[in-house]
Amino acid sequence: MADVLVDASYLVALGYPRDRNHAKARQFAAVHQGNLLIPDVVLVEVFYNLQRLGNVAATVEFARELVTQIPLFLSLTLGDFARAIEVMDMYRDAELDFADCCLTALGERLNITQICTFDRRDFSIIRPTHVEFFEMLP
Repeated sequence: MADVLVDASYLVALGYPRDRNHAKARQFAAVHQGNLLIPDVVLVEVFYNLQRLGNVAATVEFARELVTQIPLFLSLTLGDFARAIEVMDMYRDAELDFADCCLTALGERLNITQICTFDRRDFSIIRPTHVEFFEMLP
């Protein structure tokens, strides 16, 4: 399987048992390891939301579990940041999340066509420059 960018909605569902997509996220995680790329901007959003929804202990437990899967973390470049702002401005009426715009910029730069997300609305709106649309998993 090709590299897949990971959105916060997937990781929150994976880490928060009461999330409506938790079971689907667990099933996907059991099969797909090693090729999931987690942008640092997404990671910050995930941990903010997990702590808000649960508590610090549950968030730390999820973080420890995530480390065992040896994820690959990605950092934004200045070019990614600039492109994310362009995407945000281009779709200003849709009020896209900044992390989603960063995922778009990273996908374009790294030629990645798949995003692991439960955020179907935003990623069905975005039209990246390198493909007609992102393939959304799971």
